[in-house]
Amino acid sequence: MLRRYKILWVLMIVALILIAIRAALPSLVRDEVNKRLHGLKAYDGHVADVDLALWRGAYRVHDIRIVKRGATHSTPFFSGDRVDFSVEWRSLLHGSVVAEGVFHQPNLNLITSEDETESQTGKEENWADRLEEFFPFRFNTVAVDDGTITFRAPAIRAEDAIKATHVTGEITNMTNVVESGKTTFAAFGGTATVLKSGSMTMDGSANPLAPQPTFDVNLAVKNVQLPEVNPWLRQYIKADAESGKFELYMELAAADGRFKGYAKPMMRDIKMTSSREHDRSALQKLWEGIVEFAAKILENQQTGEVAARIPFSGSIQKPETNIFATIVSVLHNAFVSAFARSLEDSISIRDVRKNLGKVGDDKSKHSDKKQDEKKRDNEKKAGPKSDKAPMQPET
Repeated sequence: MLRRYKILWVLMIVALILIAIRAALPSLVRDEVNKRLHGLKAYDGHVADVDLALWRGAYRVHDIRIVKRGATHSTPFFSGDRVDFSVEWRSLLHGSVVAEGVFHQPNLNLITSEDETESQTGKEENWADRLEEFFPFRFNTVAVDDGTITFRAPAIRAEDAIKATHVTGEITNMTNVVESGKTTFAAFGGTATVLKSGSMTMDGSANPLAPQPTFDVNLAVKNVQLPEVNPWLRQYIKADAESGKFELYMELAAADGRFKGYAKPMMRDIKMTSSREHDRSALQKLWEGIVEFAAKILENQQTGEVAARIPFSGSIQKPETNIFATIVSVLHNAFVSAFARSLEDSISIRDVRKNLGKVGDDKSKHSDKKQDEKKRDNEKKAGPKSDKAPMQPET
């Protein structure tokens, strides 16, 4: 009889110890998370609370906040309502134990400044490595739910910052779980609202196991109202937009230390007006006149559009932008027709690898220039093309 009571007492004591450990675990995990955030070099961070769900191998942090060390402004680099870390159970079917993270209502604030202590772009830290420190397994999936990204430059007030809201996106197969041993790319995609009425979509893929950055990205920004960025226009070109819409299409691919791509900004229905500042100098007035004149003369008369296709290529360490090609593209569009408002789908990782010998090679660029000149001479001899023939953008 006494032996039976002893066993019951032991079981009760063990149960109480387990309950006490379970009750203390959230505080222990919170302290460990805060310790790691305090250990950042250029930033400091804090989480308010942690919840555990041991039955599914997960925990949740609440009210996370990361700030730049030494900055006098009060804008955090990152803040979020909550972040969920858990084991990705669907990957267990492939025999891999990996993690997934979901950021709920995160806010990312990017600030550029001539003063490095005030600038916060996140380049001082490897955030992918920092994320791995918060869970014992490698992350295979990272998702964002209803996020906000804000960008502010010098002399731009916080209320005039460019903002992307309702940011939703996901990166999957970061650890190549789907087909281990094969070159299976991670996929990513997302959408956002830009300023008040604009929209952004992005998608692409990347090889998470490649020794050098290997990826393919497509980006499209549509229906941005130019008057919404007047504070930026006044600061950088000393002019206002009374009306007009802005769009941007971009493709970029990288492989084996090289990259290739293009950016295609487009403006429609532009109407520029003089700056409303009372103390404008004569030079400012002249610049505003040049801006308005350029918009008029470069505008496609049939579609009311101004566009430029800006190709760029080079090595990852030293990117380059071909300004000459930009000028040719603008003039070509101004007097012929506007480029189609859709991604050309002309840049891919395969295309980058195929042209590695040309990318960043001055001799190849010189040879390409000669070929372009020869092509233009042949076109002049052949005479003007029929209006029915579709225009193909330069590549």
